[in-house]
Amino acid sequence: MEIIINCEQFYLIKGGHLFLKEYNSLIQFRSLGSVFYMKKIIGDSPRFGSNRNPLVFPSVLLLVFFSGAATKLVAQNQDAPPVKPDSTTPATDALNDNIVMPPPVLQAPKSTKNEISASGDFLLGQGTVTLPLGYSLKQSLGGIGGFPASAFSVPRNSTYFGGTVAYSYGQAWYFDLSYAQGQSSGSQSIDTGFLGQLHSNFQIQDEIYQAYIRYTFPKLRGKRLSAYVRAGVSYVTTDLKDDATSPAIGRYTQRDTTTDILGNLGFGVAYSLYKSGAWRFGLQAEGEGFYGTRTQTSLETLSADTGLNFVSANINNSLYGGIFQATFRAEYSIGHSGLFKVFGDFGAQIKYTLIEYPGAGSSTETLWGPYVRLGLRYNF
Repeated sequence: MEIIINCEQFYLIKGGHLFLKEYNSLIQFRSLGSVFYMKKIIGDSPRFGSNRNPLVFPSVLLLVFFSGAATKLVAQNQDAPPVKPDSTTPATDALNDNIVMPPPVLQAPKSTKNEISASGDFLLGQGTVTLPLGYSLKQSLGGIGGFPASAFSVPRNSTYFGGTVAYSYGQAWYFDLSYAQGQSSGSQSIDTGFLGQLHSNFQIQDEIYQAYIRYTFPKLRGKRLSAYVRAGVSYVTTDLKDDATSPAIGRYTQRDTTTDILGNLGFGVAYSLYKSGAWRFGLQAEGEGFYGTRTQTSLETLSADTGLNFVSANINNSLYGGIFQATFRAEYSIGHSGLFKVFGDFGAQIKYTLIEYPGAGSSTETLWGPYVRLGLRYNF
């Protein structure tokens, strides 16, 4: 049942207070007073005489007061016919702009302390790799023949696949674990001198295990520029197979197994370029330096009937170098909360390694090419 009341003075809610105003108004109660309307008011500020003071009530009490009053009026007028507005009464539709409603309740965003992420990456690379020649033959010959030990840097083509998982509590300190597997191959004619012209065809398989502790600066979280530093260790195993031929010695083969133990220290910087809705785009630069040791077991054999018992040689190296990545990141937040995100990095990576060989000086290994990483992360 609707009750329409015309009155000469009424109360205005403004800023959580009730002010007395004078104006012809219309108040409409509907469904036992749960909703009421007021006619549009001329003027933005309340008018008070010298002996009039504003009446101040909490807005919740005001709504209870009107609701209770409306309930009583409905109870007293259940048998009375509904009041129809005359020509001087403004239409109800004209009052829809003045519905008095309580302010919306704003909820604070959910606070999260944990973050987990997983990603996979791919590198299509090219560069150079080191082939140690003569170490095993020198051991097999016992110094006979004057075979010198040398290390040759030869071109290679490589592909690497990998993955990383990370966890953080407090979203400042992170713990990262990563794994990568690579395959390299190449064909090169090497002027060895002591073995003549060696036409080499080699294949290399790598497995890389890494563990890191990463620190992100909390004061930069959510800012346009963010950064991190990290430290960790790497364990790398490599298998090398080289089949070659030489006019001087015939067929030559080499089998190497290599283990690297490295310490790593790195950094990362990200800059947010643009954000639109659930999308976010930015640039990233990541760098890392490493230092460690390499142990190799190398076995070289010749097809010629030399009557030799070919034995392996152990080679100990020290190595150091660096890795640098530059990528463009696209990130998309899923859902209303935005706690679940997917991202992609697209760019390039370059790696440089300097290896010290006993009795043969130093040799370099390089790797560069396009780099892609796809992943997801979740905050909770």
